[in-house]
Amino acid sequence: MPPRKKPTLLAQGKPRMLGGTKRAWRVRLYAPGEGSTSYQVMFRSPTGDGQPWERVLRRASTETEARDIFARAEAALDTATEAPPRADVRAARTIRMLGEEYIKDSHERDKHPRTIQGRESRLNAHILPTIGDVTVAKWRVEHSRKVMEKGSQTIFSTRGREDLRGQLAAMRKLAWRLGWLDRSVDPLDGLEIGRTTVLHGATTHYVDPRLRPETRQVRAMADAADKLCGPDGTDPLMTRLPLLGTKIRVAGFGGLRLGEQNALRAIDVFFDGGYVHINGSWTTPRHQPGFRGPVKNHVLHEVPLPGTLLRDELLPRVKELLGLPATATLQQVINAQETERQRRADLAAREPDKSLAWWNYPIPPEEEQWLFVDTTTGLPVKPELHNNRWHRVRIWVDQNDPDNAWPRTIVYRNLRHHAATKWFHEELGESWEIVAQYLGDKLTTVLNHYVRAGEDALRDSVNKLAGR
Repeated sequence: MPPRKKPTLLAQGKPRMLGGTKRAWRVRLYAPGEGSTSYQVMFRSPTGDGQPWERVLRRASTETEARDIFARAEAALDTATEAPPRADVRAARTIRMLGEEYIKDSHERDKHPRTIQGRESRLNAHILPTIGDVTVAKWRVEHSRKVMEKGSQTIFSTRGREDLRGQLAAMRKLAWRLGWLDRSVDPLDGLEIGRTTVLHGATTHYVDPRLRPETRQVRAMADAADKLCGPDGTDPLMTRLPLLGTKIRVAGFGGLRLGEQNALRAIDVFFDGGYVHINGSWTTPRHQPGFRGPVKNHVLHEVPLPGTLLRDELLPRVKELLGLPATATLQQVINAQETERQRRADLAAREPDKSLAWWNYPIPPEEEQWLFVDTTTGLPVKPELHNNRWHRVRIWVDQNDPDNAWPRTIVYRNLRHHAATKWFHEELGESWEIVAQYLGDKLTTVLNHYVRAGEDALRDSVNKLAGR
């Protein structure tokens, strides 16, 4: 019987002395041998625990795939990273598995629960039903296009489609980092979505001035909420949120996000300084009880509020929460607040977690000193209930104070836009750098939202031409 012909050597890597061997060895690529159709890549790989490296064989059905494995094995040995996995392991790394890794990575990076839930929703609604079984190594732009086509059937806003494409981009980046997808392959290259029409000099995130409510509208909405939700209110659905008017003023003149408004406590108001300390956010994940979590971007900040709002509306509520009589002086309130802060600071100092302080020491939600509560639960209101009551107030203003009607296109969160532009920047004359500090945002974010290049020059030109 004639001896079997040895497979042809197609390529070999640099000599290596890795793995405790006495002789140099190389990564080698062989053509299919006699009676075989598979290309073979042979190299050595560590087994762990200080044991000698074992010989590894990787097979491929095409020369292109084999050379890719060869190149990755060489790169892995050069950089001391994971060696190319077996074919069955590569086949098991599907978009579905990548999605699981993406959500796991989101948890490890301490993303906000609502952010993670939004990612899970896009994953389950659009990505997995379309390309969930596609192997990550074979993910290409045509697969991404299918996802966007499916998404366009139910996502009608440009921002929503941008979020879906952004999630695909984040998963692509993770696939590159994990080594599941070759970095030379870009499954989003050439994927285009409809561009948003923007004003000259503005970014795609620019908030149209027509969506920034006027101060008179903010005051009208707050006054209406006082009337409907106050002690003289006749609708029990409204009186569940007794301080909704005050909450609207805090949002409109302080720029707090809804979660930050809901998370405010008696100890977060500094009457002697004239500001509130923003150090947490009330979060209500789907199908889970709410909890007080970190503020967005983990950036603590202080926000000044009008003196009348602090003295006439927040001060009586803080007295009530601290168990002080209505006749208590301002100094007595300040002393009681500081005592409570110090009590929590002392408790935090006993904990092994050194990141705890007076402002984030965990207190059971039902025992916390919330400024704004749903009287039925004693806890901060859920966003859905809050929005329902907000629209009831808006309808009342439409009918009873039409000159200050609040357009349906301006949602509750746009109170933050009023605080940034109409109040802080225009009324108080604060620079955009200071406005960014008050909002707890980066300066670039604030500029992208509210500043349009050339706007001042346009206004000057219009004024010059008005009399000609």
